[in-house]
Amino acid sequence: MRARRIAIVATLLTGLVAGCEQGGRTQAPVTGSFVATIGAGAALDTVAVEHYTLTEDSLTGESVAAYPRAVTRTYAAAFDPNGRIQHIHIVTVPAGGSGEPAMTADFTYGADSVTVDARRDTLTRHYTVADSTRPLPFFEDLFAFWERSVGQAMASNADSTTFGSLAGRQVLPITFRRTSPTTADFGFPDWGTIHAELTPEYRFTALDMTGTTDKFTVKRVPDVDVKAIAAAWGARPQPGQLSPRDTASADVGPAHVVVDYGRPSMRGRKVFGGIVPWGQVWRTGANAATQLITDRDLVVDTTTVPAGTYSLFSLPTENGWTLIINKQHGQWGTEYHPEQDFVRLPLTVTHPAQPVERFTISVAQTGANTGELAFEWEQTKGTVSFRVK
Repeated sequence: MRARRIAIVATLLTGLVAGCEQGGRTQAPVTGSFVATIGAGAALDTVAVEHYTLTEDSLTGESVAAYPRAVTRTYAAAFDPNGRIQHIHIVTVPAGGSGEPAMTADFTYGADSVTVDARRDTLTRHYTVADSTRPLPFFEDLFAFWERSVGQAMASNADSTTFGSLAGRQVLPITFRRTSPTTADFGFPDWGTIHAELTPEYRFTALDMTGTTDKFTVKRVPDVDVKAIAAAWGARPQPGQLSPRDTASADVGPAHVVVDYGRPSMRGRKVFGGIVPWGQVWRTGANAATQLITDRDLVVDTTTVPAGTYSLFSLPTENGWTLIINKQHGQWGTEYHPEQDFVRLPLTVTHPAQPVERFTISVAQTGANTGELAFEWEQTKGTVSFRVK
């Protein structure tokens, strides 16, 4: 899950750093530091920090990310005399230097393709992607690449454009839109949109990533000691995923019913009408799509749902909730296809006084042959009844 999300998010660097090729030479070194957080108030949690240096010939830096386990990345990108990217080398190791084998990746650029050599332990992958725009890889904690490319797009005075971004063996389009002289939005549909705030020199001052599946906010700071933070994070117990995977299950009569889902936390944020907008289809969890699995036919509300595997989505509104049972399954949670809907059903919604910090789904037997699905988060609880047919 995490690998997938990083691979998809990795697409952004493509056109983003490619902007380095189009705006002329950097006349003096530029340095910057960023801190990424998630949550709000007392529940605010730092998830990544980065420091970088940009010169006429190179872009180098170091980043440490906390989730799903603390890792440090160092990168070095080299430019030719015309400012075009020639090569980038990225090394990923456990934070704090545990001695585990490093993961390395090299991207070598030609006139019409990029060659990738990725190594981890004894496994090596070598492949070539045809593309003349010199797309670069993306990792979610490397904000310097985004700054340079978005700055180049701003400097071009384009109101909107599209960048190419490398995701594994394919190049995906990233849309850019100027929203004011010092703000811009960029992103792609399966991940969401980042809102960027920049100085008149087009240096990031802040990134609002709450419109993406990551839900981060990023701020520029005067400096940050990446090595010290990496050592501290490497020494502490590893936190695991921000939204860990879990299952809820029950035997109801002759049926075994299972729900597999990701469990995001409030972290001091407003959930419904906030990070989960009203009137938009929600994955009803986090990361990969939430799955309903039943080995017997169920009658949910008044609709017969044959035995099998389905995805669960929901449509939350201020006036009521709708549960969506979708025939597709096994996909990422943002990949929703309404033409695959099997049925849409109303949820009974209540508002318990005690808030629920981490999103929770439960399956419970309520009678000899009947059961209930319940969805709880913040101060909202939605339920729907079913019986085994």
